[in-house]
Amino acid sequence: MKKRLLFIFLFSFFSVFYSQSKWKVSGQIRPRLQVVDKNFSSDIASTNFTELRTRVGVKFLPTPKLTGFIQLQDSRIYGSEPNTLTNTSNIDLHQAYFKLNQLFDLPINIQLGRFELSYGPQRLIGAVGWHNVGRSFDGGVIQVNSKKVNLDLFMLQTNESFNVSDTNDFSVVGIYSDLKIVKNYKIQPFLIAEMEYGTDFGRYTLGFYINGNLRRLSHEVEAAYQFGSLNKSVDIAAYMFALNLKYNFGKPSFGAGIDLLSGNDFMDAENYQAFNTLYATNHKYYGFMDFFLNIPNSTYGAGLIDMHLKGEIKLIKKLKASVTFHIFNSSKEVTLPDNKKSNSFGSEVDLTLAYKYSSLVKFQGGFSFFSPGEIFKQRKGEDSSTWAYLMAVVNF
Repeated sequence: MKKRLLFIFLFSFFSVFYSQSKWKVSGQIRPRLQVVDKNFSSDIASTNFTELRTRVGVKFLPTPKLTGFIQLQDSRIYGSEPNTLTNTSNIDLHQAYFKLNQLFDLPINIQLGRFELSYGPQRLIGAVGWHNVGRSFDGGVIQVNSKKVNLDLFMLQTNESFNVSDTNDFSVVGIYSDLKIVKNYKIQPFLIAEMEYGTDFGRYTLGFYINGNLRRLSHEVEAAYQFGSLNKSVDIAAYMFALNLKYNFGKPSFGAGIDLLSGNDFMDAENYQAFNTLYATNHKYYGFMDFFLNIPNSTYGAGLIDMHLKGEIKLIKKLKASVTFHIFNSSKEVTLPDNKKSNSFGSEVDLTLAYKYSSLVKFQGGFSFFSPGEIFKQRKGEDSSTWAYLMAVVNF
């Protein structure tokens, strides 16, 4: 029933505007085979499965100042239906929004509805495109643009409890800016506030992102500080810092960097010091094997220090290869089951090949190897883990 209503709505909306508006249909089909051996035990065999993500969207432009976009999505795993004559309720309204440009002839745009949202390098707010579902937000964005400064003011609703006085409703509001004041540099200060109504929880993330180029050397810095209150008796005091350098030699390039996320001091009962990466695209940064997706939970609240090296090379015209090496440590020592302490999560190597078959079709594959440190050896297992994938992306 849900599928039928969504298709009827999309067809009706399309029919109404067909004769009087400009429109564009877009879509994506993305199958991905994964071979997963991430159990840290050589006695357990790997698991193989194939994901499929399908997206269909319609963009409407009835006037130069009005845009509408509706996108349906089906996310599934091959063979997950009970049999070949049944279906599953996988179709979702991934995006549905309208955008008014130059509101009242002012340099102001407003966007309302359900949409993907990404800011900066996605260390704090990202669409998580790698995921088989991806992230969408419900809410609105007001954009204020000028020659030197662009501002995004956003308000997002991530939980609706329907309780009296909106108790336990969860909202995210913030401002993300883009300052065009230095040539060849992006300077982006931001403030993100999270609030749970009717409780004492309130977390604020204040920071900046800077990205620039000096001839063949590109570099980026991002820093943020979190403050507020976890509850009546515990304050939040956490930080994040990232530095990345990349030098382009022509066909090959080489990069190095460090990401630092503060960890909690469990002896300090009055302050919570573990940095939360909020709504980040963590797959992009902390290893493709995704052992650090849910931070701070993935690091046991001890924070993370990720030192990494990356090399890229264009092998032929349409084929590119990359390799990334990570060393993962905790910011605070972790007490292990044997009562010893350690900072070592382990190390990871990610190999990736990407082939651009055409402007619409791309093939990608990868292999990753993780060697556990003392923390993961005692918490997960002593053996190494591997993961591989093959993926095709068709856009239209």
